[in-house]
Amino acid sequence: MVDNQQCCYWLARHILPNEQLVRTWLRRFPNIEVDDIIQEAYVIISEKDINNITNPIAYFHMICRNLVLKNYKKSRIVEIVALTDIQNDALIDQSPSLDAIVDARAELRFLNFVIQSLPERCRNVFIDRKVNGFTQKGCSKNLGISENSVEKQLARALVFISKLYAQREKIQATPKTGGVDNEKKIHS
Repeated sequence: MVDNQQCCYWLARHILPNEQLVRTWLRRFPNIEVDDIIQEAYVIISEKDINNITNPIAYFHMICRNLVLKNYKKSRIVEIVALTDIQNDALIDQSPSLDAIVDARAELRFLNFVIQSLPERCRNVFIDRKVNGFTQKGCSKNLGISENSVEKQLARALVFISKLYAQREKIQATPKTGGVDNEKKIHS
């Protein structure tokens, strides 16, 4: 079982950012107190083992949907439209589309190519500053170079990266001849 603090962090990270989406969906149903449904859903989730939940927003939506159905079962009069809406309606899938995944992977491959194309010192400074989040002083200490060198190497790396991104279509159109030869074709 998960402790209270961990459950609160999990709710804040996974459910709260998506709560408005579920609230908007719940407002479509007549004679439903949206706040009561949301509150009861939070209680149910807080009593569950969150480690087994793989899709938090879908789980939250399912709980709210079941609570709406439970609410309608208790009611004497239920609009038919409400029942058909709840049977046919679902939240929009929040997972990225296949195209978005493919595009993101292509973007990461190109970014990796760009970073690997940087001269070694520029690459090390860029990775420490922009990827690892080191301060200029921390980067200087880590790489054993002056802060002034860190600043200059980072500026050089950013200029080089912007040139590669400007030539992106041309770079991606050239057939790969294997290895690092493509780096030599690009002039910094």
